[in-house]
Amino acid sequence: MNSSVPPKRIYAVGSLRYTLGGVLLVCSWLLWGGFCYSMLVYMLVPTLLPLTLDSFHASGALIGLVVGSIPAAMNFVMNPILSTTSDRLRSKWGRRIPYLAFATPLISLFVILLGWTREIAVLLNQSLLPHASPELLGLILVCVFAILFQFFNLIIGSIYYYIFADVIPHEFIGRFMAFLTLSMTASGFVFNYYLMEYALEYSAWVYTVIGILFAVSFAAMCFFVKEGEYPPPPRNQAAHEPFAKRMIGWIRLYFRQCYRNPFFLMLFLGTAMTQVSTVCRSIFNLLFATKELHLTEAQFGKIMGIGSLVSLGVVLLIGYLMDKLHPLRIFLWSGIPVILINLWGYFYAVDYASFFVVGIAVVIIYSIQGQSIVPMYIALFPPEKYGQFSSANMMINSLLVIIANWGGGLAIDRFGYRFIFIWDLFFTTVATGILIYVYIRWRQLGGGKHYLAPEVE
Repeated sequence: MNSSVPPKRIYAVGSLRYTLGGVLLVCSWLLWGGFCYSMLVYMLVPTLLPLTLDSFHASGALIGLVVGSIPAAMNFVMNPILSTTSDRLRSKWGRRIPYLAFATPLISLFVILLGWTREIAVLLNQSLLPHASPELLGLILVCVFAILFQFFNLIIGSIYYYIFADVIPHEFIGRFMAFLTLSMTASGFVFNYYLMEYALEYSAWVYTVIGILFAVSFAAMCFFVKEGEYPPPPRNQAAHEPFAKRMIGWIRLYFRQCYRNPFFLMLFLGTAMTQVSTVCRSIFNLLFATKELHLTEAQFGKIMGIGSLVSLGVVLLIGYLMDKLHPLRIFLWSGIPVILINLWGYFYAVDYASFFVVGIAVVIIYSIQGQSIVPMYIALFPPEKYGQFSSANMMINSLLVIIANWGGGLAIDRFGYRFIFIWDLFFTTVATGILIYVYIRWRQLGGGKHYLAPEVE
């Protein structure tokens, strides 16, 4: 007897097979992991770590080094290594999950220790180092805990986004990325709107609660998300050559392919300058609001939270516009409102109301840039060498951000917190000029419908 119920459609990625319910389940775990990871890495640490360092009287230059330059330097070295080794790893847990599961408890540990640094410093002073200054001990411990946190965070930061292509059927990737952006934006709203007011007075408990939430949630994600089977990694055809010679040959080929063509080099520089433009605001925005404008942490958190909430709708609109207009156009022209916002903010952001306007506008426009940058890379990088060009772009970004975080800290020490507007204005202008060249060259290479990536070899 024939059944009137149609068979369930099966979706595949690699050796994995899902029903629609299975796809939704694996996406749900990854989205929840992204929510908790975003709250920890993109909200908690960048917001509270500068405050923690400032509470121990760290200079702006030291804050820039610890929060930005040192992590960027580590990323410059670690990302290509981690990316390559995870591609080649074969284990019964997969090639990505072992890295994520290993780093998760260590990230949580050092985040919690950051929250209790002052108490740990006092305990060390009373028990083991009676002649040492508790303030100096605290400052040293903050730097050590922050660097160790960033070290293990780079493992997850380098690997987490790769697992999507391994476990999510590719016909759902676009929609998944849109919902991941919404999830991470929602985490920004929750942190800023509900937790920011407790950030200073109860910082130790804020660090602790979010650290534990991340550890439990990300560990559960690692347990319930299953990778499939992978073919054996490719063999090195030059394996018979000495190791040093193979390494030199690989490095030469890598740099020749990635950096010789002006189109890609200018694209790397243009996107790197947009990253550089945000470093002062990302580190010193809260200090500007509280120390120069005399806002409370709760007021700052409400502004940033409302901005995150408003940007949720913007994300859906930008996703539609990118399909119609191309992500390069969206990313390029988003620089114009950034320039105008900073010009206006430098002269007129003087109280709660004016900072509210600037804060909301900045969150919205940065969400547009963040939403369009990865689709832009996918559209422009050679598809067969996407990972290679992504890491090459990352290296340029990291190198310039290393310098920018330290230099931005020095600039803030010299000119004050309001200089965040001038910094963003200048480097966004430079980035927009570079990306105009990229846009013109992209049009010459075929534009939206007929673009072909330039030959790199």
